Amino acid sequence: MTAVLFSLISFQALHAADPISIGVVNVPYLMEHAPQAELASAALKEKFIPQEKKLADALDEINRLSADLDKVTDLTTDKELIRQKERELRTKKRARSRLLQDFREELRFARDTALDDVQRGVFAAIDHIREQNKLDIILQDYLSASQRVDVTPLVLKYLKQAVKRPATDTDSAKANKQQNKKQP
Repeated sequence: MTAVLFSLISFQALHAADPISIGVVNVPYLMEHAPQAELASAALKEKFIPQEKKLADALDEINRLSADLDKVTDLTTDKELIRQKERELRTKKRARSRLLQDFREELRFARDTALDDVQRGVFAAIDHIREQNKLDIILQDYLSASQRVDVTPLVLKYLKQAVKRPATDTDSAKANKQQNKKQP
């Protein structure tokens, strides 16, 4: 990457009058601090509260059945009653296990989708800041950069402003168009 950057700068210095303008951005920082990420996280929590409650209720039922089985085992020698309680407990444990697996898969899918949406928004914001500041190149992976070329604060400011105003259809279309350009 450094070699490519050096080549670009050298080529530009030899063949053009206008200097190449470069900016850097810290994408992980933006993904962590963007208000869109916080909103997505809150929406996920809200969406999955009913399922979490259902799983907690199922666990309470399993604990109650386990306590009942212990009581029955201590108080009676009726093998059929003990087997019935054991079967009921196993059935509830299997049902909860399936519910938990489904919950985890659905949560993982929803989290991945939300992360993709936030990431698309961050990249659209980076592109907007690049155009607004007339930068030629934005580097996302870097070892070190001076504050003079770090546009991360500008992108974060833009993302915060974007949360305050509703997204328009043109913003979404532009973000999708930019994303499609970057995909091979």
